Parts: sequence; C-alpha cells; structure tokens
Amino acid sequence: MFVALWCARPQPCAAQALNIAGARPEWGANAAIESDLLRDTPGRAKPLRVLLVGNSYTKFNLLHVMLSRVADGANGPRMHVDVEARGGYSLRMHWKSRTALIKIRNGHYSHVVLQGHSLSPVDHPDELAEDAERFNAEISAKGSRTVLWETWARKPNTSLYRKHGVLRGFDDMVHRIDTAYTGMARSLHAELAPVGSAFVRAWRSDPGVPLWGSDGSHPTLAGSYMTACVLYGAISGRDPRESSYVPYPLDPRLAERIRAVAAASLSAVPAWRAIDLPAATTLAAASGARSTSASSACSEGPSSDRSNGSGSRSAPSKLRNGSGWVSQSRYPSERA
Repeated sequence: MFVALWCARPQPCAAQALNIAGARPEWGANAAIESDLLRDTPGRAKPLRVLLVGNSYTKFNLLHVMLSRVADGANGPRMHVDVEARGGYSLRMHWKSRTALIKIRNGHYSHVVLQGHSLSPVDHPDELAEDAERFNAEISAKGSRTVLWETWARKPNTSLYRKHGVLRGFDDMVHRIDTAYTGMARSLHAELAPVGSAFVRAWRSDPGVPLWGSDGSHPTLAGSYMTACVLYGAISGRDPRESSYVPYPLDPRLAERIRAVAAASLSAVPAWRAIDLPAATTLAAASGARSTSASSACSEGPSSDRSNGSGSRSAPSKLRNGSGWVSQSRYPSERA
C-alpha cells in the first residue's frame, strides 16, 4: 500500500527533501535556482526559462526547485524556474498587484505557468477565464507560451464538501475544474498541465496514495512531485518517465508510479502533441498489476478558500495521444 511506503520514513524539511546542499527551508518565493542547474550541457537543448505564478500550492515543497530537478534528471532541456507566489492569491489578485506582470514583461521567459486559486473554477469561473485571457495576452506579447496549471479538487470527504453552498461533492468539484481549465486552454490555445487529472487518476487507482496533506487541500511531497512531473511534460513536451530524479525521502517505487500517472494524464489531453512512446499504465499497473483503463476546507489565505519553448530541442521523446492509455473520460464518475 502506498501509505506504508510513505510512512516508513520520517518527514524531512523541504530543503532536505529536495537534496539541496545548504538550502534553507525559509527560502523566499523568488529564490533563484542554483547556478549549476543553469549551465548548458553539451548535447542538451538550451535551458528553458519558466515562471510559475500562483499561491501556496506553488510555494509548497519548493516546487520551483523540484521542477528544475525533474528536468535536470531527464534528457531534455534544463529549466531555469522562477516563481511569483503568494498565499491565497487568485489570478485577479496577481493582476492587481502587477508584480507578476513586471516579471513577465522583463524576465525573457519561454513559458509562464498560471495557477489560479483552487476555488476559482467553482466560485468565480468567469473571473478566472477573464484573468487568464489578460495574462495570456501579456505572455504572448513577449513571445512566451502560456501553460495553465489545472489544480486538483479537495480530497474526498473533506469538510469543504459539507460546508460549501454550491459544491455537491468531490466529483462535482473535479468536473467544474476540468470544464474551466480545458475551456480556457482551448480558447487561448494554451498548453494544459492536467495536474488535477493526475491526482484523480492516482486516487482512483489507489485511494491510499498520499497526494493531499492533512488539510485535504495542500500537497504532500508526493503531491508536489506529481505536479512537477506533469508540469515538466506540459512545458517540455517530453515524457516525465524519462526523469531519474526522486526527492528524498519519497520511495523510488512510488516515484516511478507517480511518473507513470503523470505521463498517462498528459496523454489524455486532447491537444497533446505527442508521438512514439510505449503505452503508459495506471498507478496500479505500474506496480505490476495489469490494467487497461484509468481506474478541509482549510484556507489558502485571505481569499474565500484560499510548446513549445523558445530554445531549440533535440529529438524529444514524446507521448502518444490516443494510445489506449485511457478507455474512459479523464474524470470518470465516482458513482457506480
């Protein structure tokens, strides 16, 4: 069981988990990646410059460093990852603060990842779409690519589903998030990073997989690793299974399964531009079982809840769309 794998070792601080020598857990949100990750390596494509815009979901477990490590452990381009993340922020709050806009206009990024507030698709879907369109216009004006980070639903059975006046449960929140982000990706011609889809796929395969923290909202180390793997695939167009990076103390077997689920979730994105890779499996199948289908209202802060790269790429390994990895919709119903 995944719970046994996860609980076998004590939880480290975020810096220890990422194997960063001398790193401090209190690193600020704008901390730059270590210079050794940014050096060009013979035979590898030019590093991509990535900006993550979000809130505490983006800040947790030093995700910006983790994403760079995932890229560093693969054969594709390395990533210089910057971050603009503030607890509880929505895209509207980022737009008003203008700090992210200044970075977008001056950072020379190849990709900008937008992570909206976790309840925006439920409470303010029109506002979310409007702000994504505004940011996309700024991003496109600088010749960068927009990547929409599809957030995850709250963990099943959390108190949010009993207290919220609109949501009817986990399945309803999943559907609203999926509808909002896939619609925005389609209308903006943006890349979609289906992180929420990956959480659902993993949970349906094994409800014990430890992706959500104790509040049922924020990610565990495994949840952030899943996020980093999906973002890596969405940004680079490459298969996250090719990365050898595993954050300590995540069990390597669990990490392998997470990468497989990330790959399968990416392959299910209709616009995924991918070809010629062996079929991925579900989380359970990755551990040896055969499978043919994807089987707290805790506050994030002051809110109600809280491509193609510009650098060249060398013959990337890519995922195959419609490869039979999924025999159902990306979010099959919870109901039997």
